[in-house]
Parts: sequence; C-alpha cells; structure tokens
Amino acid sequence: MKSGELIGAIAIGIILLGLAWTLAGPGTKVGNTWSLLTNGPGLLTTNQQSQPPAAGSSIIGGPSLSGDYINKVLASANSPAQGTGQALHDLSAQYNIDDAYALAVFMHESSYGKYGAANEDHALGNIVCAGYPTCNGRFRAYPTWADGYADFYQLLTKEYIPRGLTTVESITPVYAPASENDPTQYIASVRQAMATYRQENAA
Repeated sequence: MKSGELIGAIAIGIILLGLAWTLAGPGTKVGNTWSLLTNGPGLLTTNQQSQPPAAGSSIIGGPSLSGDYINKVLASANSPAQGTGQALHDLSAQYNIDDAYALAVFMHESSYGKYGAANEDHALGNIVCAGYPTCNGRFRAYPTWADGYADFYQLLTKEYIPRGLTTVESITPVYAPASENDPTQYIASVRQAMATYRQENAA
C-alpha cells in the first residue's frame, strides 16, 4: 500500500472510531476507566472491584461498614428494616458510595424507617416523586427496603456525583434544602453518625 493510501486508511479508521464513540454515548465511569456497555452512571457490574472505603465527609468509596454491623444498628434501634444490613452494604459496594453515609441519612430522616413517610414507603430518604413510577403522595414508594436503598444510591450516582457533589457538605443543601430543613444541623447530624459508625465498626 502506498503511503498516501495508508494515511487515508488511518484517517478513515479514526473517523469510524469517533462515530462509534458518539453513537455509544459517554458510558459509565467505573473506577478510573469508562465502560461503553451502559449509558450514563448506573449499577456497577458484579465483576468490578469496589473502591477503598470512603473517609471524612466524602461519600465516594466502597463500604466502610459491614453488613453485620448495620444489622446490629438496625436491631438496636428496633427498626422495621431489621435484617437488611447486607443489602445496604452490597449496594454500597456496587455503586461505590459509602454505606455509612446512607445509614446516617436513614437515621436522620426517619430513625431508620420508624417514623414519617419512610415507614410506609420503605424509603431510606424521602425522595420527591418527580415522575417515579411508584409514589405515595409527594414521595417515592418502594415494595421493599432494598429497593429503597437502591434508588437512593442511584439518585446520588445520577444526579449528584456528576455535578461534583460528593461530600456531606455539598450534597445536603441540595438534597435537604433550607426551605424544608436546617442544612447546618442536618450536616452535623450525618457527619457525627458517620464517624460513630466507622469507629464502632472498626472496633
């Protein structure tokens, strides 16, 4: 093949590769790589490794708690979600979002599902319906606690993390706005709970 023909073939190959990338969409970021298997952030596949546990007020990272520890917390609180600790932990590993943060929000929002709309809706946090297929009045409702956990992790993955909201301090004013909550108190409550969980889990 002549040099001119070779250059032309390479150029065509680059164009076709770019077209394939455009049609596939940006994909999902998994760790430090991008997967073209799905469009947009979503559930990580089972063969992908969880990141190291989150630290400080960051929610990014693998679970910092064990399923057994979460079950102990739920049982101690007499939560209606008792026995679901492993589900909260496993979803944390799949989404690379700290289960200590999820558990702390669950505590602050409804005392682990004991009070408010969360009790009837199996909701970790009261998420506004916003077109969700199953709602109970203003908030999303789920058939099981595990379904509620999964939607909470998905919400963070799709709506918050892509906007750079990855800490308790940056997420809370959006998730629990001042028009309905005290963000400062919410942040302090969640951060204190996260620190307590991590310390107890490591003991």
